[in-house]
Amino acid sequence: MGSEHTSSEHTSSVDAKPRGTGGIDAEALRARIEDALATSEPVFGRFFLARLLDLTITYDDENQRTCIELPYADFLSNPQGSLHGGVIATVLDISMGHLCHRYLSTAVTIEMQMRFFRPVQGPSRCEGRLLRPGRRLVHLESRLYDDRDRLAAFATGTWHRLDAGPQTGTPTPPTRDSGKT
Repeated sequence: MGSEHTSSEHTSSVDAKPRGTGGIDAEALRARIEDALATSEPVFGRFFLARLLDLTITYDDENQRTCIELPYADFLSNPQGSLHGGVIATVLDISMGHLCHRYLSTAVTIEMQMRFFRPVQGPSRCEGRLLRPGRRLVHLESRLYDDRDRLAAFATGTWHRLDAGPQTGTPTPPTRDSGKT
């Protein structure tokens, strides 16, 4: 093995952004975090993550739908400058959770499937709707649209209602002491 020259992407210190900021307005991010800490509560719509993302959550009671508006912020983007897929997944999940809570009961995500269609580089909105509101399992969908009203991501989810009673006919699991005399 001889000496091999490998290259990596490197930006000279002349044109590099300050290390650790990635072009993010640090003061704006600190202000967003401080605001989220000061205004969050452990309730739907006002929990820390919803406040950090600066979500606006509204409901269409007639059609049993939820709408979430997500403003764009640099700290939510990936290195390409578009909204990070994890942020999109989070907002889609929040829309379905709020939908369950508002129209059925509090529920937890069992599974969620997603499709991404295009990058989002500005504010977006997410619409959630019930597909099948079962007594135990709830099936929902959520769609995220970019600022030009184009479908950017789609998710379906299955949620377990926390108000669902124990299943009938299901054997009770044995306790540690069962079978001992």
